[in-house]
Amino acid sequence: MMSATCWEAIRNDSEQAYKELFAAYWQPSFTAAYRLLRDRDAAEDIVQEVFAALWTRRKTLLVHNPEAFIRQMVKNQVFTVLSRRKLSEHNVEVLENCLFDHSPEESYMQQETLAELESAVAALPAKCREVFELRRFDGLSASSIAEQLNISIRTVENHLYHALNLLKKQLYSVMILLFIDGLF
Repeated sequence: MMSATCWEAIRNDSEQAYKELFAAYWQPSFTAAYRLLRDRDAAEDIVQEVFAALWTRRKTLLVHNPEAFIRQMVKNQVFTVLSRRKLSEHNVEVLENCLFDHSPEESYMQQETLAELESAVAALPAKCREVFELRRFDGLSASSIAEQLNISIRTVENHLYHALNLLKKQLYSVMILLFIDGLF
């Protein structure tokens, strides 16, 4: 863990201290960003932007815990990228899988988030919900769903698209809270 004194050296233009910070936190930052985005290029871009911002803003940033500060910057950048994307199945999966049971607060947050997710899915139109549940919870392919429900693959895709858009609107505040509260 890098100390606040290391940050003071960086604030005083120590390229060596900056290189040490970069070496210590580039890989964990990339891993965290990649785990959430599943996009190598986007994860690399985010981490590069974070470290570039640290260097260019080093004189004005007050950093007491460089590790936590970098983690929060990466988290904020990931959230920005995800908020600009359409809510994909991957992003729904991130919502479902990113909850950890480390403390009573996090357990409560997990229960509340799952309740929000279940409520949002239950609020979907009946056929749309059925298609979404078959895809997300039963893991069926679009063609399997189409065959099972006796509808076209295009209709299945339309239902999934509609469901994801509705869930994105319904769960937007939940996504913000998850990213703010600490996904990594």
